[in-house]
Amino acid sequence: MLVDLNHDSGYVPGRNGPVVTLSDRVNGRIDVALVKARAQEPKRQYLGASILGDPCGRRVAYAYRSETSMPLDGRTLRIFQTGHVIEDLLAAWMKAAGFKLLTVDPATGQQFGFVDGPLGGHADGVIVSGPEFGLSYPVLWEAKGLNDRSWSNLMKNGLKISKPIYYGQVCIYMPYLGLAACLFTALNKNTNEIYHELVPADPAEAQRLVDLAVGIVQGRLPPRFSVEPTRYCDFCEFRDTCWSTL
Repeated sequence: MLVDLNHDSGYVPGRNGPVVTLSDRVNGRIDVALVKARAQEPKRQYLGASILGDPCGRRVAYAYRSETSMPLDGRTLRIFQTGHVIEDLLAAWMKAAGFKLLTVDPATGQQFGFVDGPLGGHADGVIVSGPEFGLSYPVLWEAKGLNDRSWSNLMKNGLKISKPIYYGQVCIYMPYLGLAACLFTALNKNTNEIYHELVPADPAEAQRLVDLAVGIVQGRLPPRFSVEPTRYCDFCEFRDTCWSTL
């Protein structure tokens, strides 16, 4: 039924139902388009190295199995795509600063990456030469955009402690790409400050993650992150699936 907007109708803006703003309407169409495009993307046929370092191995298993989860909404997909734009921008800045950064493998014309049976991944790039900053080229290059709190935590604690999922990602990439170190670059999306950290190869962690991947592909369901739901679980898209099963 249409709202009666005539004089003395009793209609008061904001009181006779939710107010749908112009931003709501435009963003709704954007988000519908993003969700539709996401649904049309082909499903990966391998377990992505980018998620193996998650502190909760069970979450990794659910993602690989495509278990029931909360669908990604438009806002989350916008965050993902913004991240790709930030990576491109950081790559351009690194090149302008004198680093010979390759984001595409000259031998294949594709992004640097690998697929080894059920495990695979694609790196942001490889720096083959550059300024003399004590780096032994070539080195892996990975870049992320972080909010202020996350970026500050990274600066304070370093990649391994602050961002285990990213640490695991670079640990897997290095041996598969034959590299001994990674230059990890992070942009503070609030202030545009940039942090760089040299991360040496960690063969033990790489092997642990490969073993985890093999177990998951073979059907093993790793233990939960904790014995009862925690705040970490509140942000997991598989929370309901996980805690409704044994």
